[in-house]
Amino acid sequence: MDANAAVKKDDLQAYRLQQQLYLQSRSLQIRQALITRGLTALQHGAVQETAASTVQDWDCALATAEHPKSCLYSFDAEQGSKVVAPLETDQWITLSALNRLRRTDPTKVEPLWHSQYSILKTWLHPASKYSLYRHLSVTGTALSYLLDAPTVLGVTLAAAFVALFLATLPLWTRVVQTILTHPILWKQWPSWGRFVHAALPLKLLLGQLAYKGLASVAGQVYNRVRDELIEWECQIWEDCVPLTILENGSDDGSDDALAVSDGEMQDEEDSDEEDSDEDGDW
Repeated sequence: MDANAAVKKDDLQAYRLQQQLYLQSRSLQIRQALITRGLTALQHGAVQETAASTVQDWDCALATAEHPKSCLYSFDAEQGSKVVAPLETDQWITLSALNRLRRTDPTKVEPLWHSQYSILKTWLHPASKYSLYRHLSVTGTALSYLLDAPTVLGVTLAAAFVALFLATLPLWTRVVQTILTHPILWKQWPSWGRFVHAALPLKLLLGQLAYKGLASVAGQVYNRVRDELIEWECQIWEDCVPLTILENGSDDGSDDALAVSDGEMQDEEDSDEEDSDEDGDW
């Protein structure tokens, strides 16, 4: 009897611990949902608006072996990749990782900087003055707008599929005709013929199963195409977004331009001296 009581007590403690973990997980999910809406929960259930995130410009640098950069998402930025960070900070993230994260789970973007900066509404919004969209090519802009509108992307893929189907309609007609007139199919009539004469509820059930299968395949195709488009978009952003911090630490390359101009002036002075020497020898 004591053993049974001990087992029941252990089960009760395990149940309470599990419920407590569920409660903590639910509270965390609710808090994250409130933060994404600009709200925060107080102790007694009241809700108040959080302070607005700071609107901040961005810096872009290149991660090299001589000048490595850390990444908030992958710890170490890959050499040759571009990294961005809020102005006058060193909290870098690779440009490709930022783009993938905002496409797959945008709620995790701003928490990387402890929700101090309004990243989604400034860097990643076409209408912002600090928007990264301003530096994209025509192809990159069209691709980004297409990914910003999932409905438009789905309609575009559906239209492309319909156009491909209509273009290959004679081939599909020939395939279906071959299948329906093949002797092997009709030899199996006793096996599948009963489904033809089945009751209407069974036909509706089979139609529902077929629809779910086609929807699952269509969803997989959509996700695969979207992933490929995101990778293409990341490459376009890597090519189009300009560097604001060069390896020598200058912000806009003015020091390099000054060095080039000084070299040109020195060359001109040397050529003038040579001309004067030749005139003197003459």
